Amino acid sequence: MQERSGSTWKGVLTISLMTLNVIAWCTVLFTVALLKLLVPFKAWRRLASRAMTALAEGWIGTNNAIFRAMGSLPLDVRGLESLSMREWYLVVSNHRSWVDILVLQAVFNRRIPFLKFFLKQQLIWVPFLGLAWWALDFPFMRRHSP
Repeated sequence: MQERSGSTWKGVLTISLMTLNVIAWCTVLFTVALLKLLVPFKAWRRLASRAMTALAEGWIGTNNAIFRAMGSLPLDVRGLESLSMREWYLVVSNHRSWVDILVLQAVFNRRIPFLKFFLKQQLIWVPFLGLAWWALDFPFMRRHSP
């Protein structure tokens, strides 16, 4: 029972750190996004988009540091040496769990261009994250029944 209690506290601490991380990075990201929205110059908007991508990469880097410190996401990945930030990649996931995105970001952050995922339209309402995905130009899709 002792071990289970320890893993519960470790989980609570990990989620707490992740929540604080989301709030901290989103505060800065939303500020840049608002300036991007308000300033109508293409050059500024390109610069703001690059700045937001750099912020998102820092956010992912902090997530990864939290995972390493907590031992929450042990990964054994090989074959990353030939990846390049100057190339484009199509990354496909079977989306077996909610962890897929965190794992893909952990593996590919700053090794390939920033990953953008197709998201269900309803996810825009997720607190903090929905607005961040919108600001980072993630494509939202709607499902239509035939």
